[in-house]
Amino acid sequence: MIVIPTQDLDETRSYKLISAAVTPRPIAWTATLSPDGGVNLAPFSSFTFISYFPAKVLISIGPGTDVLKDTLANAMARGEFSISSVTLELLQPMVASSHPFPAGVSEAATIDIPLAPASIIATPFVRDAAVAMECRVDRIIEVGDAHAHRLIIGDVVCFHVAEALWQGDRIDPVAYASLGRIGGPLYVTRGDVIRAQVSPTLK
Repeated sequence: MIVIPTQDLDETRSYKLISAAVTPRPIAWTATLSPDGGVNLAPFSSFTFISYFPAKVLISIGPGTDVLKDTLANAMARGEFSISSVTLELLQPMVASSHPFPAGVSEAATIDIPLAPASIIATPFVRDAAVAMECRVDRIIEVGDAHAHRLIIGDVVCFHVAEALWQGDRIDPVAYASLGRIGGPLYVTRGDVIRAQVSPTLK
């Protein structure tokens, strides 16, 4: 094994190591509303759920410029956001939306990404997403030292699931094939589905 103490790493090497080690990472294609009502749309791969009852998700937004990233500023101001999943057919528009856009410019409108109205919050979601979640901001936590990241914790107030994936009380885990990011420009589709269960005799 190669031993790499993190104290010896600069920011770039640290990012490359941790982002390559923690994979695949699901993508939160996050929509927020700007002050003028435009839809900001940006993907984040530092994303997970942190509790299921109540349902809460977490997005980590890294440091940008001295100005807060649009997603963070909008979520703080509006107190809400939506998350759309990314499947293979949405890969290219998702990647396009990750490029820097001037503040206040709507990625959804510029790239012509169709949106669907939310049911409870004001922020729409990507119309062609297989799964989407409407979220209200629970809290925003700052972590890190010189280069602070902000963790947005959101309460999921509504789920949207494509009919083809719905099994009556759950999402079909075989049919649902969301993409994961594995570092840089590399993404992965779901491969073989493997079942492994712990024997009831083991403790």
